[in-house]
Amino acid sequence: MERIKAELDLLPKTLAIECLLKRLPSNHKQRGYLENQLHRATAGIRGEGKMIKKFKEFSYEGNCLPVWDLNMKLNEWAVQIDGLLLTDRCAIVLDSKNVSGEIHYDAVNEEYYKKTMPGGEILTMENPVFQLNKHIHFVRKWFSLHNIYLPVTGLIVYTANNCVFKTKPPDALICKTYQMNAYLYQILRDSPLTAVSHPLEDIGKLIAANQVPFKSSPLSEFYKIDLRDVKPGVYCKKCCCHGMQRVKKSWICAACGNKDATADRLAVQEYFSLIDRELTNRKFREFSGIENSDAARRVLAKYDLEITGDRKTRVYKIKNR
Repeated sequence: MERIKAELDLLPKTLAIECLLKRLPSNHKQRGYLENQLHRATAGIRGEGKMIKKFKEFSYEGNCLPVWDLNMKLNEWAVQIDGLLLTDRCAIVLDSKNVSGEIHYDAVNEEYYKKTMPGGEILTMENPVFQLNKHIHFVRKWFSLHNIYLPVTGLIVYTANNCVFKTKPPDALICKTYQMNAYLYQILRDSPLTAVSHPLEDIGKLIAANQVPFKSSPLSEFYKIDLRDVKPGVYCKKCCCHGMQRVKKSWICAACGNKDATADRLAVQEYFSLIDRELTNRKFREFSGIENSDAARRVLAKYDLEITGDRKTRVYKIKNR
């Protein structure tokens, strides 16, 4: 009986950055920047969660269907959209921003900046209206290519609790989380009932079928980290060192004695997420500390990976699912 292989995916961005930080020296020159990137990524996910939670209170008498966390592509144009509300009047693109502090808008230069609280340090930000308009344009074009006739508009939702708007552009729809549903109701009241060309459920299924995996470089490449600075080894969840050693069919930590038969799963995911999208037996042995090539092959054989080449030149990749 053939053994069922375990599916394997790249690590989520926040977990991947955490893993990379654990493998870098405490005084590494990129540590501060990576910690900031981790904070921003975590805040973004938290903000999207707040928006989705608030939407559960949304009640609309007409037809509507929310679609969250879209990754879509038109030729080489790829977008990530936090949410898209499909209704019988229009489609509403939802962009969440987890930004705290005093938010100011400079109408002359069409730029945003914020003042931190306390302290008042001024930080320039990208204009979120430009990103929203880009996403609206993308959805309109995607709808047109699929013969979907539905007006598209958008709403920017600031999700941080300690966010204060000092000035906003008069022609942009921008609100806080607690205001979101009221703004959605207003958009729908101002939009005429539309003869929708497709049932909303069919549009939702078509969007789901056209999701594409978000492709990014391994983090060491993306953040320009010298691989010589990345500590090898298999991570021990108990004592947080990279000293797990392969013993028979399990892993034992040389530092604390912790035993974990599944420790290689994270190690394989880390390699693909942090180091390279292609893995060989030799590279895995160098990264994990396994000395025997047959033992490394047996570990990799547990996972449902894309395999090319014969036994000596075999290359492993994460499958696109």
